[in-house]
Formats: sequence, structure tokens, C-alpha cells
Amino acid sequence: MRRTFTIAIGVLISMAFACLAACAAEPTPEELRQKFQETVVESRLALVMKDDRLSGPGAEFLKARAVGSQFFMVGEEHGVATIADTVRALFADLSPIGYRHFAIEVDPWMTAKMEGLLRSGGTKALTRFLTTEDRALSLPFYSWSAEAALAAAAVRANADSTPALWGLDQLFIGAAGVLLADVATAASRADARSLAAVLAGQAKGNLEFLGKVEIGKLQALRDLLGDAKDRDLARLMDDMILSARIYQPFVSGEGLSVYAANLERENLMKRTFLARYREAEKRDGKAPRVLFKFGGNHMQRGLSATHVPSLGNFVSDFALHEGAGAFNVMVLCGPGTKAGDFMGNEAACDLDFASSFADLVAHVDTKNPTLFDLRAWKDKPKRWAHLSTEVRELIWAYDAFLFLPNGKPAAALK
Repeated sequence: MRRTFTIAIGVLISMAFACLAACAAEPTPEELRQKFQETVVESRLALVMKDDRLSGPGAEFLKARAVGSQFFMVGEEHGVATIADTVRALFADLSPIGYRHFAIEVDPWMTAKMEGLLRSGGTKALTRFLTTEDRALSLPFYSWSAEAALAAAAVRANADSTPALWGLDQLFIGAAGVLLADVATAASRADARSLAAVLAGQAKGNLEFLGKVEIGKLQALRDLLGDAKDRDLARLMDDMILSARIYQPFVSGEGLSVYAANLERENLMKRTFLARYREAEKRDGKAPRVLFKFGGNHMQRGLSATHVPSLGNFVSDFALHEGAGAFNVMVLCGPGTKAGDFMGNEAACDLDFASSFADLVAHVDTKNPTLFDLRAWKDKPKRWAHLSTEVRELIWAYDAFLFLPNGKPAAALK
């Protein structure tokens, strides 16, 4: 009896302590926000960019993560020249580590043209190409001067690694006329050249062509490219047909659903990445290290903002399969930063720093980049539960945030 009584008392005492722990008052929202401020301070790393080089604790953090990874992924807000300049400075540190390839949000065909021009004549050759024959909008992003300088730096640093640039995306809607003109020049059959010339004329200067063209017309041209000499042109037309299907719901409201189109696009990028990876691995006899720079939706882990499994998630899982690592950082507009668009206009950044990241305003340098290591944030999600859904999803999706203050908008090559 006494033993039973003793055991019962012990159980009651244990329950009492458990109750004290469980029944303790939950932190108030204000207390949690204060704790979040402590987490922000602990995770903050200063970074200095001077003379096209990065230094400081933030730069050392990025280098260390690059050394421990096979794939280094930069998600960005498009249209900010200072982001391209910063990635160019970052690439100067990554290249000696063994990063030989730069994966970009451009189709493989225009990427090959760009790399060829950069290798033969640098950004001057690229500028001449883009400023003649209505080609100004045929190359997304890298028709901007800072982006072109970044691509040129990647090519120069990897003179023996061809291709240094990996274009993974669908055909850009502004590139259809340029690429169809290539078919009109190079196809073996006269009827293929004739049809390609007609389609190239329709596409010239028409940014809606690829989203409105009858798929059957593109398929008819593809069917005329059965000769072995036209194998590459046939692959080009396969990509153009798929790209037209992807663009249709956005331009004409026809064909695939928006969700299905986004899924097709993301899957295309994954397949193209894997093909480039295997080609480089076979050629060089070792697994390639790759730097990526894409819009933030594509580089995040999990579902993208368009609700499809992202390229970045695929690359991260592929790194796990290869026994390697992957790191991703989201580069965001800091205070005073402006973006540019394809038409040469100045635009606001997608995420407004002051409103979207109000808790960070006091901790972001107004003159130099500021990096936040998000590992500590993810261990304490209640502390940032008050943030917007969009920002919370970014925190889960990325390893780090990098804010750039006073960033300059993108400007076209001239």
C-alpha cells in the first residue's frame, strides 16, 4: 500500500510540473515581435561591395556556403542593375572555387547566340546584334547593360568551358522572329525556307505573335525539317511549339490553363538543366558546379508563387541525389532601390521594402548590402507569424535574404 501511495504522489508531482510548463502564459504578440528583433540581430551579416568585389562577414558566409554546395542559386527581383553587378562580384569569388557554368532565365537558342557574340567581340558585339534589324526585344534581361556585363564576365572566366552559359527557359516571346529567320536561312528544303520566311515576317516586331500564332503553322514548318541536316532546326521548332502553348493562355486566353502553362514551363527548365548537367559531366569527367540567377519564383524551394514545383526545388533535391549541397539566396530591393522594365521605364520593385519588411528596416544598412542568414528564423517561426503570407513563404523557401540599398534600375545596352 505504501509503495502504491508513493508512486501516486510521484505521478501527481510530475503532472503538476507538466501543468506548470504547459499552463505558463503564452508570449504576447508584442513579446514575440521583440524576440524576432533579437533573432534578426543575431542573423544579420554586413557586406561591403567595393571595386566590384565583396567583403565582410556576409561575403565570407556566402563563400563558405558556395564551397559546401554544388549549386548556388540566386533568386532576384528583375530589372535592378545593382543586383546584376552584385552577382558579377559574387561570381568573381565563385569561379576560383570551381563554378564553371552560369544558368540563366533565357532560352537555349538565344543564349547560344549571346555566348557566341560575347566570345567573339564582347558586349560591343552583343550590342551591335541587338540594335539592328529589330532585335532589341529578342533577348530578355541580357539586353540590359549590367546583365550583359555579368554574362560577359562569366564567359571570360570560363574560356575553356563551352557552353559557359546555360539558358534553361522557354523561347522568349520577342525572339520568335529572329529564330524563325534563322530557319529561313539554314533549312535544307526550299519549302521550309519559304514558310519560315513568311512566319518570320509575321513575327517581326510583333510581341504577341508567339502567343497567338496557329500552332498548326509551326507544326507544318516542323514537319518540313526531317532531314538529318535539319536536326537542330527541328529541335528549335519543337521548343517554339511548346513555348507557343505556354504563352497562349497569357496572350490569347486559349489552349492550356494558366496553371498548366506554368507547370510546362517549370518542367521544361528542369529537363534542360538536367541535359546540360549530364553533357558537362560527360565532357569534363566530373560533376559541374553551377551558379543560377532567375526570378525569385523559380529559385525558391517548394511550390513557386505560381503553385507549381519550382526549378529551385528540383535542383535542391537533385543535389541531394548527387550527394552534394545546394544553397539559395533571395536578393531583394533595399531602401531607395528602383527597377527598370524592358521598355526602358523606371518601375517599382515587386516587394516594397518599407511595407513588406518593416521589421527589418532598422537593421538594413542604407549604404551597403545587408545579409540575413535565415536558419535561425526557421527554428522560431512563431516570432515572425505576424509577417505577411508572401514574406513568410519566402522565409521558408530561401536560405538567406540579401538586401541591396539604393539599387539602380536596369538600362538597355547602347
